[in-house]
Amino acid sequence: MTPMDVNENFERLELYINRLTRVLEKLRKENDELKGQIQHLREKNDTLQADVESLEAKISVVSSENEQIKKDKEVVRGRIEQLLSRLDSTFSSENEQFKQIEAADTEVEVDKGI
Repeated sequence: MTPMDVNENFERLELYINRLTRVLEKLRKENDELKGQIQHLREKNDTLQADVESLEAKISVVSSENEQIKKDKEVVRGRIEQLLSRLDSTFSSENEQFKQIEAADTEVEVDKGI
């Protein structure tokens, strides 16, 4: 090999090394950016996970409250039905008594010729 060939080979080698160095630097920057994005996404995921856990706890509380409201509603419904039944009985008895009084009054009026 001549000194010219050796110089050309060194120049070519230097070009390849320079290109590889630039590519390596670019890849390192991209890697650092991606690591930053991954860290950001992990933090966001942690925040979202905490939000999900908080919402699940709230759902549990609301579900328990809803069940208690349903039970209370049934108790109130039962009490209202009892009251209505008592009122119906009372009014039925009073209506029956009123009808008997009216019938008696009508008989008296008929007897008196009114």
